[in-house]
Amino acid sequence: MKSLVKKLSTLLLTAGLILAAGIQAETGNREGKKVAVLVAEGFHDAETLSPVFHLREHNIKAVFLSTAKGAISAYNSEVVIEIETTLADVDADEFDAVIVPGGRSPAVLREDGNVLRFVREFSETGRPIAGICHGPQVLASAGLVEGVELTGFGGIADEMKEAGANFVDREVVIDGQFITSRLPGDLSAFNRAIVEALRE
Repeated sequence: MKSLVKKLSTLLLTAGLILAAGIQAETGNREGKKVAVLVAEGFHDAETLSPVFHLREHNIKAVFLSTAKGAISAYNSEVVIEIETTLADVDADEFDAVIVPGGRSPAVLREDGNVLRFVREFSETGRPIAGICHGPQVLASAGLVEGVELTGFGGIADEMKEAGANFVDREVVIDGQFITSRLPGDLSAFNRAIVEALRE
């Protein structure tokens, strides 16, 4: 029974991913907003796809960006994302917000100079930067969390504090342009906060 449930969940997530790839074509992006979703091998499926689906519901385009083109896989399911644009190919001012999902992906992203350059340049725009679970690790590596109140997966608390952040345990924390959450269970609040920030 558990095996069947897992297979069904994978099929639903995969189907959702196919729909997510067609966000712009299906909805027309009437609000004219575009969000960068930074992912790499080992991303968390729900933390990546749930915000994308929520953006789509509000006619906001989401673009998956990574360190290289090609297929990347979730660590916790069979979901695969095809990356067509790298972070080296875009400018920060093309986007209205940035999302850094969790999983093992942030550990890969934070080692890439183009990722850190992009995130630093985007921070200068003052536009929303959102990270969930391990996502704030990328922000810490980019030197952006000093003095910032944020949250994330409990296992990164010490690292965030060492980087100068004020780490707290809440489902969603908003401090200036930064929006952070802890776990998949916080996704509803996380997604709402991102859309609200884009409307401001």
